Amino acid sequence: MPQVLMNAREIKPLVYHLHTAAALPHPTDQTVPLSLIPAFLLVFLICAIISFLVCSLAKAVFPKFRSGEHKPGTHRPDLPTGGREIKTIELPLVGGPSFILTIVGTGIGAAYLLHFSQDQWTLLLIALGATLAYALVGFIDDWGKVYRNSGLSEHTKFIGVFLVGCIAAVVYFFLLPNLGQESYSIWKDLPILNTILCVHPIKGTLNCSIAGNPVSYYSWLIFLTLLTGCVGSATSICVDFSDGLDGLAGGLVFSASLAMGIVVASLVGQEPKGIVLEVLALLGAGSILGYLPWNWPSAWAARKGKAPRRAKIYMGDSGALGLGGLLAMIAIFSRNEVLLLLIGGAFVLEGASAFISARVLTRIFRRRLQVLRFTSSREFVPHTEFPLPFLATPLHHHFDLLGWARDRLVYGAWGLGACFAILGVLSSLAQIGWQRYLARFLCVLLLAIVWSSGSWSKSYFVGKHPPERTRRRRLALYYGYPLRLMGIRLYHLVEVIEASEDVIETPAEELALWQRMTIFDARSMLGLYCYRAGYYPAALAQWTRIPERNRVLRPEIVRLLADVDKSLALESQETQPMRRDQLLPAEPILEGNLLPADLPNPYEPVRQEETNGIQEVWNGRKPPSFISIENDDHGDQEDQITTPLQGGSQP
Repeated sequence: MPQVLMNAREIKPLVYHLHTAAALPHPTDQTVPLSLIPAFLLVFLICAIISFLVCSLAKAVFPKFRSGEHKPGTHRPDLPTGGREIKTIELPLVGGPSFILTIVGTGIGAAYLLHFSQDQWTLLLIALGATLAYALVGFIDDWGKVYRNSGLSEHTKFIGVFLVGCIAAVVYFFLLPNLGQESYSIWKDLPILNTILCVHPIKGTLNCSIAGNPVSYYSWLIFLTLLTGCVGSATSICVDFSDGLDGLAGGLVFSASLAMGIVVASLVGQEPKGIVLEVLALLGAGSILGYLPWNWPSAWAARKGKAPRRAKIYMGDSGALGLGGLLAMIAIFSRNEVLLLLIGGAFVLEGASAFISARVLTRIFRRRLQVLRFTSSREFVPHTEFPLPFLATPLHHHFDLLGWARDRLVYGAWGLGACFAILGVLSSLAQIGWQRYLARFLCVLLLAIVWSSGSWSKSYFVGKHPPERTRRRRLALYYGYPLRLMGIRLYHLVEVIEASEDVIETPAEELALWQRMTIFDARSMLGLYCYRAGYYPAALAQWTRIPERNRVLRPEIVRLLADVDKSLALESQETQPMRRDQLLPAEPILEGNLLPADLPNPYEPVRQEETNGIQEVWNGRKPPSFISIENDDHGDQEDQITTPLQGGSQP
């Protein structure tokens, strides 16, 4: 009986320890004290207002702090034409420094307002110092882009943010031993790691003290340093990757910060660090709320359309790396690194798409892959002919190339980020086990669906429009799958050409319809059918959309273009034949620091203005000096049907 009483006394502190553990607390017995809610709201609102005002001031004081870096790409719609410098379309890189300084200043003020203890001050200053250091790495990169037209290399930037995370972990470990010198689940329970991170585990506990054991002490120090360095660098760089369209990164960080704030709210009143983490999360959300009005998304693009641009400033690498580092510090200090993967699922997609497609698959394919179709050719095979999962990376550039309106693309990404944030919060705070697992499963499923959308939308096919008719149909370009599932179209109509189905002559050509292929093969087919029907300007518009390095891999196009030259000479009935380069509208002159590798986007539909421009030259009128390829001021990507042209005689 005395032995039974002794075990009961040992069990009581164990039960208390389980209820006060930091990992995955239950909201039923841990709620935010009502007295702190007004203070939290005040911190959030003050941070948002100050961020808005400081961004406005920075825009007025530093209007020329603009990037001059050229980012190479095959067909980048965000670069200027007509001899304009890159800096004429770039915006001041002042948003990041503005709201990072706001976060630091408001955070220190909140600490005085909430009467932080010494340990709370230490934790706050470590997090703010790390955020400022991440932002400093980005600011050095921005400074080089502005004054040297070239920022830090990828390796240098990664080393910089990795070292910042490692230093923050070491400071956290030694200055806060009651928090930093304690291993926790899931890391201490992993095979192999459990033998060194927690030598004397207590069954059923989430945390394990490493005091008094040199092996666990130094092992946990090394592991925590590497963990913080990896989580900090991965999160900051993924946020940086997502900062490719106006408002995209800001909206995603806002939802992720609010989600982390909800998760750590259960620690407020239960653990001293809870109030600090809550303040940090609200600072991140509030600063972005003040910045977003200055970086609101729109349908604007440099090479198309007349849509007004609502964004006035960029956050730059200083803002993106700083915000990513702040999210990483909140996750590390709250011991929710794995949960950050779910809440930041949009960042995972952006970073994974860039790393896997551009850094891994492209390099492997370049060295090991042989495209049998081009093995007999001596021409260089560009990576756009490889079976990559996306047209371009990071992921948002894939849909940008498809012609999606940029404002709608950003709004959709915001909704996607909000879904990840909600599911991540549910997976953490759900009271029943199956609910948490269901939320995690839905997160992974959503990741898989968005990832697979790349392979779904990157392939094109030539078909007949409209598919429901049985005769008098035109040929059209689609992307997706030539299928309907329960009445839902799994394809998207890109454009309809002048040629009808009557130009199809052989069974092999009929079988080639509705077959998925690259955009370059689809453009080749469409140009052939326009050529066969006598619509030479339309054929040229299709073929010239194919980049030169992809066109030389298709010698049949070169032969057909030579035939077009002969047909044009006969059509014009001139002594001196009209050359094809006289018929095509002149390419915009690319000057300044813009390299001549950026060509028209082959994935966008051929607009009526482009074909009409060729037709005007054909008819002897002066070609336009600039051709717009946008159909309205709002960037709506509706189905475009080019007007039938009066072509020449049949070849």
